[in-house]
Amino acid sequence: MAMKRSSNLKLSEIRVGLIVGISFLLGALAIVTYGKVQNLFSKQVPLTILFDNVRGLTVGAPVRISGMNSGFVKSIHFVRFHNQQLIQVRIRLSASRLPDLSEETSAVIRTQGLMGIKFLELIPGDLSKGPINPALPIYGKATLTMETVLGKGSDLVKNLKNLSISMQELMEQVREGHGTVGRFMTKPELYDNLDQATREIRSVAEDVNHGTGPVSSLIHSREMTRRLNDILRHLDGVMASLDDPQGSLGMLARDPATAGDLRTSIHAMAGILKDLKAGKGTAGQILVDPAMGQKMDATLDRVNALLDDMKKDPHKYFSVQVHVF
Repeated sequence: MAMKRSSNLKLSEIRVGLIVGISFLLGALAIVTYGKVQNLFSKQVPLTILFDNVRGLTVGAPVRISGMNSGFVKSIHFVRFHNQQLIQVRIRLSASRLPDLSEETSAVIRTQGLMGIKFLELIPGDLSKGPINPALPIYGKATLTMETVLGKGSDLVKNLKNLSISMQELMEQVREGHGTVGRFMTKPELYDNLDQATREIRSVAEDVNHGTGPVSSLIHSREMTRRLNDILRHLDGVMASLDDPQGSLGMLARDPATAGDLRTSIHAMAGILKDLKAGKGTAGQILVDPAMGQKMDATLDRVNALLDDMKKDPHKYFSVQVHVF
């Protein structure tokens, strides 16, 4: 009797265990397929998405729009599209979410949680561009994978290592006194010269602040300020005359005829000076011929002597006759 009761107890425990296990399996299956089962009761629209690489996306994976479950992946297979080998992902999307997509809609494969569960994210784009056409394929975007991140991280580590080596070499050169920084750190006279220059600059600044020295006089002198203001006013007057089209400078700056006349006069003066330098004409001979110069000097001497003699004895050269009627 005891043996029979023991066997019945074991059968009851087995049945309870089976019921609990089946319940757990059904619960897990319900959680995994919740989005898919939910969409079975709503109207669905088929869409096609093309990828270069699906990154482990599987059939039945959820499709989301702005983080909301809106469909599921129906099938995945290779296709030839414009002479390219691509992967075609067919999805079932809830018809109520179709107005949320524009013709600029794109798709990206994302990873959820630490387990790396893949899902498909639809990016609506600009809705003002117009609604999506379900008959046209959506182009998927490449995703940043862990391999890419690790590859970039290794490049960063390599660059940091090279930078560390360069810094060590630079510090070694500084310790040995190479380069400008190294010489400055190892030679006291460079520091002394810099310190002396700093003191001199400070002294000049103090002289300026206390009103001593030529620089301070230039800055604080009212007379210098007045002269500078006068110069600026004169410059303003010159600029105003240039702006005045009726003035000489204004006409010279704006009137082509006046500028042409000035250019002609300058050329004529240049020709005259050239002839004088070449000894042409009386003036040119006087400038270049020493004999002509001597004759001119002798003539001037005689004229001066004549004028002196006329001053001394004017009656010799002038006579005054008075007639009485």
